[in-house]
Amino acid sequence: MAESLPTPSASPPTRSFAASSKLKFLVPLFMLFLNMLYLSSYLPQLDHQLEYDSTIRGINTSNVDALTIPKPIPTLVHSDPHFLGGFRNQHMRFVAFVNYAVQNNINQILLPSLRWGDAHSKGKSMRHEYLFDVQYWNERAISKGLPLLVRYDANVLEGNSMSGNGTQQYEEHHVFPCWNATSGLYSGFDESILRSDKINMRRIDTLSEIGKDNPTLFHCRGELSSDAESNHSTIIRSFMHLVPYGGGTGAGRLWNEYGRLQGRRKSASETIVVNNQTMNVYPEHGPVEKAIFQLLRPTDRIQSTLEEALRTAATTNSTKSLSSTQVPRVLALHPRVEQEMLTHRCSRFMESNLTTVFERLRTFPGFQDGEKSRVYNFDLVFVAISKGQLEKKPDNGIRPPLLDIMNGNLAALTNARRHGLFGIGIPIFESGVETTSKLWFEDRHQDKIIHSFTADSLGVTELVASVIDFFTAVKSDIFVGVRGSSYSTDVFSARYYGIQETNDFSAYSNGGGRNYILGPDGIKELFGAPPPHDCSNPKR
Repeated sequence: MAESLPTPSASPPTRSFAASSKLKFLVPLFMLFLNMLYLSSYLPQLDHQLEYDSTIRGINTSNVDALTIPKPIPTLVHSDPHFLGGFRNQHMRFVAFVNYAVQNNINQILLPSLRWGDAHSKGKSMRHEYLFDVQYWNERAISKGLPLLVRYDANVLEGNSMSGNGTQQYEEHHVFPCWNATSGLYSGFDESILRSDKINMRRIDTLSEIGKDNPTLFHCRGELSSDAESNHSTIIRSFMHLVPYGGGTGAGRLWNEYGRLQGRRKSASETIVVNNQTMNVYPEHGPVEKAIFQLLRPTDRIQSTLEEALRTAATTNSTKSLSSTQVPRVLALHPRVEQEMLTHRCSRFMESNLTTVFERLRTFPGFQDGEKSRVYNFDLVFVAISKGQLEKKPDNGIRPPLLDIMNGNLAALTNARRHGLFGIGIPIFESGVETTSKLWFEDRHQDKIIHSFTADSLGVTELVASVIDFFTAVKSDIFVGVRGSSYSTDVFSARYYGIQETNDFSAYSNGGGRNYILGPDGIKELFGAPPPHDCSNPKR
């Protein structure tokens, strides 16, 4: 049974607990001792990745601006070391996390607690601001009803205050902080366990671990609250504005909550007739997920690197000469013909033969440039496909005709890579890993570069490649995806809501910006939001 969320409150209270003023000068020394003792248990575990993180405190990265300065109000913290799953599954958990903040009237999210994991490198992750444009998000978040992403400031988000005679000031910490700025983890855990590559994070409920073996961190659960004690005219109060959320075993709380969000999208509610064809129109996503599709975009550095890779690929087109300044027209294809999908129940919605897929692209009238049957309204084709899955040895038990289809798919992709498509050399563009290898990340302080590093040095090449591949499809002129794939569904959604956000419908008049669903019966245009991702109900 799915775990239920805590009942949303109108405004989660700021956590507070009293400290006797008589112990005012003894507590810091005691806590410093505990701090050193606790840190010693995991500092040897810090890897190269976290050395970068420890230098970021107080440093502005290139796309983090003044809007990230926190206010002393409830601030949601992702208590897990990073989001779990592949990139798109992590995105779903991110949606549920942001939705929890909105439902509970929490207007800030702690930016350094947002880390995206590499599913191919266990335990490796990357900070949110290296991948996504935080400034773009924060400049629009309030108007969309989303929380701001803020930096950690111990003097604002947790610490001690002293009040008396109508005045109040912040003092040194007298309690162990709940956010560990050095490790980038929410405190209260045995961090050496969380870092171990032998631990399955799906078996640990991080929320329940907070303060479990360290009573000085029990307040980080956010469960204790009491009035401050006064001594004469002075009140010493310890305060904590951080609200942890995440955790859960198995798929976790965030995954279960996202499932409930999608469950609220019903079957097609109406139909429209276009070119004598009846089309289903599906309900849109909820306001939070819709806004996230509009505001979550890659950093300028990632976007510019991708655009350069596209121009380079397009200039190899043997049918047309493009200058280095021309923007190539891209058709993105997500055929989903990898081995594990061919035996999946969702495969009934898809065309399993890649040769047939390419032939349908070649002959589809909507992709041809007017009356010219061998001239197309795109310059290259980006194929979102797992080469590793396509090239892997077939599993035991797979027999013809499925085995023949698998071998044929590999041959079709190999031929398209070597010779281009449709017999006229339209090039195949394979984006992710190669583009990632050309990408450098930087930490800056006062316009000076503090660190430069690559995705490979952090062990997150596949993560960054997945981000690049996804947004290559999102930004393409034409996208052809499949029903029954969460990847295709998300690309459809990001493109549809992105056009709503910019109010730029000019792409449609030029034959671009459109979404198409490829299935066993051919290619059909998708109008509006995509169908909910659900393979169990063929009528949806």
